[in-house]
Amino acid sequence: MNNQLIFATLGPAGTCHELATEAYIQFQEVPNAKVELFDDLLQALELLHDGKVDFIIQNSAHPKVYELTEKYFREVFVIDSFLCPTRAMGVLTRRDVKHPRSLGLMPATRAYVNTERWDTFTYETAKPVVGQNLLVGKYDSGIAALRFAEENPDVLVVDEVIGSIQTAWLVYGRQQNRQQGVIGIKNPKLFQSELFHA
Repeated sequence: MNNQLIFATLGPAGTCHELATEAYIQFQEVPNAKVELFDDLLQALELLHDGKVDFIIQNSAHPKVYELTEKYFREVFVIDSFLCPTRAMGVLTRRDVKHPRSLGLMPATRAYVNTERWDTFTYETAKPVVGQNLLVGKYDSGIAALRFAEENPDVLVVDEVIGSIQTAWLVYGRQQNRQQGVIGIKNPKLFQSELFHA
């Protein structure tokens, strides 16, 4: 009997989703977990609905959050949420381009930078896809993990550092959390400190 729990999240390998999912599994001390990566989280949703994966982890800024939350709202539920930092990212540009005009990006990253300096935009499913396509010249610049520039200094330069962003993640499952009212971790000190800075 296979008791392995399958956590589905956004691929390909190297996404912030993969990083957050692995961190969450470690945080929850799940010893029998496996991470499966999907290019489309709606495909993962179908598998969760059909009992072929056990959980989905999705960034709260992902453009398909409303679809995962709503499509099977009587059968698939947000059961948990957590904070976890992204991989350090930035605007990377091909070293051989003097005046970059095209930008590759994941839609959820667009607001991190002023995009007025580029004329055309290519939207990808994940930041590693942007990094790989930037290396082969699909566009002049891209919003991707800084490691792509660090690992390929002869091809890419860092135009702007965005850094690592502490962001919220959603966990979906088939068993609804029945706790009533607000579900969260109480942290009164957080709000007391805010009073002193107001």
